[in-house]
Amino acid sequence: MGFVASLDMGSGKMVMALGEKSGSDCRLVGVISIASQGVKRGKIVDKLRAKACIQRLLDRFKSEYEVHIDALNVALSGAWVKQIEDRENIKFSRPKSIDQGDLQEMEKKCRSVVGAGDEEVVDVVPFAYYVDKESEVNPVGVTAKRLDVHYHVYVARSSELRDLRDMFANLGVDKIDFYSMAGAAQKALITAGSDMFNFALLDLGADSIKVQVFQDGLVYFDEELPLGCSTIDGDINTAFSINDMEKARKLKEEFGMALRASCKNRKIMIPDTKYCIDSHDLVHVEQSRLEELLEGAIFQMQESGCYEDLDDGILLTGGGCQVAGIEVLLSKLSGHSVGFAKVASVKADREASLKSPAYFTALGLLQCERREVRKPKSGGWFSNFFKE
Repeated sequence: MGFVASLDMGSGKMVMALGEKSGSDCRLVGVISIASQGVKRGKIVDKLRAKACIQRLLDRFKSEYEVHIDALNVALSGAWVKQIEDRENIKFSRPKSIDQGDLQEMEKKCRSVVGAGDEEVVDVVPFAYYVDKESEVNPVGVTAKRLDVHYHVYVARSSELRDLRDMFANLGVDKIDFYSMAGAAQKALITAGSDMFNFALLDLGADSIKVQVFQDGLVYFDEELPLGCSTIDGDINTAFSINDMEKARKLKEEFGMALRASCKNRKIMIPDTKYCIDSHDLVHVEQSRLEELLEGAIFQMQESGCYEDLDDGILLTGGGCQVAGIEVLLSKLSGHSVGFAKVASVKADREASLKSPAYFTALGLLQCERREVRKPKSGGWFSNFFKE
């Protein structure tokens, strides 16, 4: 049994979580979120402000849970990482039962081939397995002479990762493991007894929308749109001549909806002013922009080639999924059933923590680990002769 901590550096929220692990089980000890500063599209643009946010989170864990966090799993996405695909294979001299050690060796091979020069591999996420050239959902335990694995590989500039590690070291965090958002999402949703296999996950963030399509429980497709729900703030600001992005954001959060047809018209006051607007007009602006953003996400899901095969529908997470009626709007646009993502791989005393879109990535990161699988050494006939 041991502890694991994670950090999700979003543009709107910065979230740190602490879990207690026993084997494959993970119990949430605590999770804290604060308003994020110095981060845009997941990348630090103001080091001093971002560092101050992380320090506040570390201090709060120390005071509220009496825990000093010196190791973190950190998610990188957006401007941090570049995604490439790689295919690796291994041939056996004779048919053998594939085990976790074989998969570990394949990942090591992938990392050694891709990671070179001024780039470093952040995460490796398999999206397809082939056993003797036949597709297989889970190759472990299958007897074969050849194994092929297709990977999403996420790489980042070594110099930027060094700067990140130095920043965390200055905060007293000596061990940092980087992972992709796709890897964290897979760990959050897919468990041994999962009944979710073919679905899409839309992460509606402030500065971007992440589109991941799962097939047979694997992240088959992963794409990011560089527009997010913060664009609605700009539309509201312009449409009603508010000239204050903060007031526009408050209007969206307090009165915004995804469907004009569900909105009862009334006069609403622009915060900190004496001017009023119709709620119908506000929702019309918001719905128009949401339709544009969601249609872009639908186009990406179609590009995956698996759009018609989303038997388990579409799941939503991220701050934008909290807009009233957004699941109805997306269902109308896509023709698929739409629900909200819930972390399935972590246990918590409070169910609300597992359903919170703000915590989704941080909780998934708690289950991320790079485990070394050591194959048992064969002792030969002489040592076997003396075994009982």
